[in-house]
Amino acid sequence: MSHRTTRRTLLGSGLALASAPLLGRPAAAQAAWAPTRPVRMVVGFPPGGATDVLARWVAQQLSPRLGQPVVIENRPGANASIGSAAVQNAAPDGTTLLFTTADTHSVNPVVYRSLPYQPERFVLVGGIARLLFALAVRPGLAASNMREYVALAKAAAQPLTYSSWGVGSTSQVMMETFAAEAGLRLQHVPFQGAAPAVQALIANQVDAFMLPISVAMAQGNLVKTLGIVNPQRFSGAPSVPTFAEQGFGLVGDLWFGVLAPPATPDAITNRIAAEMHAIANSAEATAFLTSNGFVADPANRAGFIAHVAADDVRWKDRARRLGVVLDQ
Repeated sequence: MSHRTTRRTLLGSGLALASAPLLGRPAAAQAAWAPTRPVRMVVGFPPGGATDVLARWVAQQLSPRLGQPVVIENRPGANASIGSAAVQNAAPDGTTLLFTTADTHSVNPVVYRSLPYQPERFVLVGGIARLLFALAVRPGLAASNMREYVALAKAAAQPLTYSSWGVGSTSQVMMETFAAEAGLRLQHVPFQGAAPAVQALIANQVDAFMLPISVAMAQGNLVKTLGIVNPQRFSGAPSVPTFAEQGFGLVGDLWFGVLAPPATPDAITNRIAAEMHAIANSAEATAFLTSNGFVADPANRAGFIAHVAADDVRWKDRARRLGVVLDQ
């Protein structure tokens, strides 16, 4: 029986856990495959956002381990659907990979009526980190904590606005989930990527943004970060209180990982997965990830696959409860 794991076999059976012994083998036992030319890692978001920043660091770490340059190719558009479609159609030879998030493979299948790619056909390779969400507001907004923001939004004559990195994105779904739980009516203003969305916030063009804590941290005092969506405070931003501390129950993070085109052989995916696992558990990862607002994902390939399966259920539940359905 093949141990290749796609999202279809994962969600339809217990094969992911059954394959754990193979996926947990030491890197030395999986070193038979190695790329013979540069590896292209596609990112479906514009340069400058959290996904792009993390992908470039992963590429830098992965290159010497694979013995070939790993080159980032940004293919933004349609909430990363364009980049995902490009990878789906690539040769399954290990030289084209997708660096992505829950947006493309947990949320898009629920919120879009049709997609130019089939998420369940991709081969899950390995995770690297999880991103924590935070709520930031524009510098001129009269709110310095979550309770003040909620009170302001409820009292406003017109709905307060918020930006996101795309219609149907995890950023929008998280913000709409919070709005529903807090009883708010907000106006969504989507952008193509986190970088332009946060620039609109800095320029006082929108009122709020449910953004990666890493992006909020990078802005310094240009935005006001009111709370972080995590049960505990984040060591990289210890002064930012959690939502829970301020009386709000929203929870959730965002996985980041590497996926391969459909039908990519096990020898390739297991080798890349082993290297990803080693990178995630390195001292360099702890330092880089914390300073950039991420939490390391130390799980092996089987653990990453299991996390994606569970996260699929959570994101689908959020999107369906909100009734977010879009035409592509």
